[in-house]
Amino acid sequence: MSILTRYIFKTMSFGLVMAVALLLAIDVLFGLIKELNDISNYYSLSDVFFFVMLTIPSKIYELFPVSAVMAVVVSLGALAAGSELVVMRSVGLGQLRIAGMMLLALMVWLVPVTLMGEYVSPKAEQMAQQFRNEKISAGQATSVTHAVWIKDGDVVFRSNQMTKQSQSGHYLLSGVTVFELDNQQLVRVSEAEKALYADKQWTLENLKISVFSEQGVHVEHVKSQQWQSRIEPRILNLSTTRAKYLSLRDLKQIQQFNTRSGGLQSAYQMAWWSKLAFPLLVITTALCGMLVLFGHVRNAGFSQRLVIGLVIGIVIYLMNKTLLNVGEVYHLSPPLMTLVPPAIISTVVLLILRGGIKRF
Repeated sequence: MSILTRYIFKTMSFGLVMAVALLLAIDVLFGLIKELNDISNYYSLSDVFFFVMLTIPSKIYELFPVSAVMAVVVSLGALAAGSELVVMRSVGLGQLRIAGMMLLALMVWLVPVTLMGEYVSPKAEQMAQQFRNEKISAGQATSVTHAVWIKDGDVVFRSNQMTKQSQSGHYLLSGVTVFELDNQQLVRVSEAEKALYADKQWTLENLKISVFSEQGVHVEHVKSQQWQSRIEPRILNLSTTRAKYLSLRDLKQIQQFNTRSGGLQSAYQMAWWSKLAFPLLVITTALCGMLVLFGHVRNAGFSQRLVIGLVIGIVIYLMNKTLLNVGEVYHLSPPLMTLVPPAIISTVVLLILRGGIKRF
């Protein structure tokens, strides 16, 4: 690694750390203010701080594209303001070469952030939501705030709440209802007071079974009944967690379940491709910052560069979220919504930096 490359890496790293710290501080502050409204005898101020701390990994991951473009515009803009960028150009380094060194420095940080988004932030976010819900409802809640609904073929499963028994490790559901269909017609409804998952099967207790036929409705009461199903506690947890907070492994598992059960999976497919396109999105935002950097903004002050970097990052962030939401709602191609836009933007920016496209 050359001296110049190390110097750019050091400058870029300092700007990136400062940008992450700034955005994280703002996000955490708003998160604390939002959670203060829910403080009670069971959900104390210390619980609020613990909950917000657990959400920090997912916040860093989600805001990293904005942090990257801020780091480029602010840190390397300072080099331009100090005429160091002019010196680099005078010794024969082109814009594309300098951009390549900047991206190399960014990639060093992109690898651990991507790994954190896959292995750390999903578990931390799910743990945070479960902790919050249990505290707010005085230990009576589950990992979700609303009833769980999930479809497995001709069976629709519903439960009010799910808890994990700490001693045995078994899962206990309450307010369970199982709807069984035949040719899209309801033929049987089983209402259970609770259900226990152990040894890869469910045990429904205190059932009220309603069987629908042409002759009418037959109702019977059963004390206990075994029920085998592919609907496992892990599938229930995954189905009640927002897709963007799931890892690639979790998304693959829930997609496989939905494929076999015939359930909708547009949100999970979009989240899957969004995670795959995350490095490309970060590179695209950084390149947009470099394009501005080599323009008139190099002579601007620190505060002006900070605002410009923030605006660029937010615009691209909102554009990406809009495309994801549109693609999810209208069931558009996930690769088209996640990979094509940043790829086009990156190509155009690289051509401009190379000189293939003249600036207006």
